[in-house]
Amino acid sequence: MLYPLMGRLRLPKLSYAREYSFTLSGIEVRFSVPPMSSKWGTQEVFRENFNLYDKNVYVRKDKDKTPFISCYITDWDVRGVPFFQEDKGSISLYVSASHWKGGGDLFRPRDMEDALTQKSVREYGDGNGCENSVATFLDWQSVIINGQQWLNYTTDEEGKHRFLWRIPITDQHYLTFSFSTRHHLGRAEVVFEAMKNFCTQIMASVHITFPEWVLKLKAEAEEQWPGEQYSPTKEPLRWVREDLGRMSYGDYIAYMDKKNGVTSDNETDKQTETHK
Repeated sequence: MLYPLMGRLRLPKLSYAREYSFTLSGIEVRFSVPPMSSKWGTQEVFRENFNLYDKNVYVRKDKDKTPFISCYITDWDVRGVPFFQEDKGSISLYVSASHWKGGGDLFRPRDMEDALTQKSVREYGDGNGCENSVATFLDWQSVIINGQQWLNYTTDEEGKHRFLWRIPITDQHYLTFSFSTRHHLGRAEVVFEAMKNFCTQIMASVHITFPEWVLKLKAEAEEQWPGEQYSPTKEPLRWVREDLGRMSYGDYIAYMDKKNGVTSDNETDKQTETHK
């Protein structure tokens, strides 16, 4: 049975995990996850071999500074007390490889951090279509997993959390394990910690084997920037936006006018007085 029989909070048993693997231009990635178990989710296992230097395998290859390859997708429900059929939330795992086109050498810690900062600003910053309040780089840390150094942090988009683990795999590419979570109020903190622990245990199964050509790139970067390390902590990036759902109709119209550069008659009068 995939889920424990009893408990207020039930996640899939990791003892049922199956191993998956794929290669990215000779870089072998192996990890183990439980079978998909979700009412609404999907599981997608893509090809076993990808060429990082073939632009045709990337999503948004011509429209984004960071196009990516989808490598693996799956979902799990988080269940509550069996008799009540409680739905506590869900976890979605998305594994991807991204091509960074912003310059620098991702094997240099400073350049890798800068790439993630720029990506976050483009993804969540003002003017990019994100209407929710977002905080990212929460709980920032550098962690060693099976001999490889990863960056780990959390993104909070109005209560929807993403636990992210990222690692450079060439001077221009990085690998991401992204766990997107949904959970309800009530025992939210308990659910949050249980989900994070579940994701962390899955990450403990991740092994990466680099071929000689990648090891050479890493060695060259270490020689060029000796002793450079990732930041032990990082100030979170935050974008606080209006809660449109709780606005009155009049406040909403005023907010949208301001956002779209429309000036009301009263505001025009004020500006005229100011510039007299």
